[in-house]
Amino acid sequence: MDALSWFQQFTAKPRNRWLFILFFLFPVIGNVISRLTKGRWWLVDFDAVICAAHTIRLGHSPYSLMPACTGIQPTTFVYAPQIAHAFAPLEHAFGLMGARWGFAILYLPVMMFLVWYAVWKPMAGAPWQLRLMTLAAMVGSVISCGNIGLVMHALAILAAFQLRRSRLPFIAIVILGGLIKPTFLTYLVVLLLENRPILARVRSFALAATAGMAAITVLLVTAGPFSPDWHNALNAVVIVQQPGIGFFATTTALGMNTASPVTLAAFALFSILMILAALILAEWSGLRSEERMVFALGAAQLLNPRLMDYDMFALAPFAAILVMTAKPLGARTFRWASWIFASTLVACVVSNILEIRAIHRAPVAVCVYGLLMLGIAGLTVWRQRERLRAGLRNPMPVWQDILSQRL
Repeated sequence: MDALSWFQQFTAKPRNRWLFILFFLFPVIGNVISRLTKGRWWLVDFDAVICAAHTIRLGHSPYSLMPACTGIQPTTFVYAPQIAHAFAPLEHAFGLMGARWGFAILYLPVMMFLVWYAVWKPMAGAPWQLRLMTLAAMVGSVISCGNIGLVMHALAILAAFQLRRSRLPFIAIVILGGLIKPTFLTYLVVLLLENRPILARVRSFALAATAGMAAITVLLVTAGPFSPDWHNALNAVVIVQQPGIGFFATTTALGMNTASPVTLAAFALFSILMILAALILAEWSGLRSEERMVFALGAAQLLNPRLMDYDMFALAPFAAILVMTAKPLGARTFRWASWIFASTLVACVVSNILEIRAIHRAPVAVCVYGLLMLGIAGLTVWRQRERLRAGLRNPMPVWQDILSQRL
């Protein structure tokens, strides 16, 4: 029996359903309860932004290790100086606490939307059991951190489902997010995975990527006198102290320097493989339109080399759809894929309950998602091998279909 069938049978009874929900939500709920009972500070990441805005408005470096922001507890500010300048009018108008409360009012519906999208949004091809299980890899600080990236994720997801009407809002939101977090530009791969003719997809992606890189270049050139401080903060925090839970987490665990040429070359190869795998599954797994969009939004996260815990909401429905793409490959393949997925997330909960600090749940889960995608894509290619051989022997019909936009 595959893992999905087992969990669907188990959760058929209301009591078991609640046990299932509580078990896989235990790491997040436990962390949130701990924060509440121990009186830990919330919204520390937004505190960093608003404190930087206050500091730069006074003419000081927003990257100072001793920011004078009474009443809040900011983390280290690592965004570009222009971001601090952009928030300075808000801080000047409402003060530190006023801006903080204003963000909290916005933050609550954003978190509700992201949780709904991750687990409860109706998706025929993404069973809620598989989606809920992915939350076992998250930590409670995802909810309490107040990272502005969560707002950008919510906007990007909303805009992605309007791509058929217009791509400009999605591209604009992604580029804006890229000015805050350059790795946010990986969302542009969604344009490559749309259900449109190949040439149209490549054109949209190329134009958007060029605009995104141009915007980042302008940001770097116009950073001003605090540019050296910004680069030092990036090196200290982003590259050394917090490599994230994605590709850079793996290379760091292997003892590789995040900024080394070898690591960057390995990331380039990794990106090519992941994009190809995503394209293969998007084209040949029979995904419906909405499933394909959800899949694309999640695949974009795996391409983020410095994926963080707060980036994982888009991964929940993606991971469920990823497991389901193994189903057309046969019962045996689906059984293996589903149990690899399920056992990984059960292990995440168990390691949290037993407080096994040596196991970092999120990087392990993300690594398994990536390996599953590569494995399922490889098996899908093998299943389509005759079709590929025919195309290689006589590529002209394929090129004609591409050029005429039938493919």
